[in-house]
Amino acid sequence: MHPLQCLQVCDFQLIYHVSKTECHKSLWRAIGAINQLEELEIKCPTDVEDLKKIEFEFAAADKRRYGSYSWRGQVGAIDGIGIVQRNPGKAVANLNRFYVERKAGHVALCIAICDAHRRFIYYDISHEAATHDSLAQVGSTLGLKIKDISPAPFFINGDSAFVQENHMAVPSNDSDFGFYQSSNRMAIECAFGVLVR
Repeated sequence: MHPLQCLQVCDFQLIYHVSKTECHKSLWRAIGAINQLEELEIKCPTDVEDLKKIEFEFAAADKRRYGSYSWRGQVGAIDGIGIVQRNPGKAVANLNRFYVERKAGHVALCIAICDAHRRFIYYDISHEAATHDSLAQVGSTLGLKIKDISPAPFFINGDSAFVQENHMAVPSNDSDFGFYQSSNRMAIECAFGVLVR
């Protein structure tokens, strides 16, 4: 592990002899500058040509794993993650809706879509942690966006927390389909793993 990965924001206070307040101001200035970079902007593609490229990347990944283009049409992998956060206090109307017992803390629910290279192409954090993934997806702009980005023959690949629709593939009782469906959904699991790490 690189030594800088172990540093806390307040460690910079000691290293550079600046106040704790200045450390936090500098951190947020750096985050703001990073967020302004267009090349890092998360953009959800809706153009058919862009969707064809993403679809081919998923198909090519499937071919590398299994030797054939047996899985076609996928333009994203979707899932939800609960990101533990500090107690949001009065910033939220119903604090209990953000507390998750199994995480033993307050959680921000993020529903996200990634491409075959584990890059996020869309996310939504507008729902409370107690909201089921499928309700958060349907009840957000993400739900509308999925319909926009997945006209036939394209679809998004999700786990059993989502509802089977024309534009959403979810696990079924068919073991062959389930195998390919699950293995082609792993990109989002890996993307969340990288995010958390």
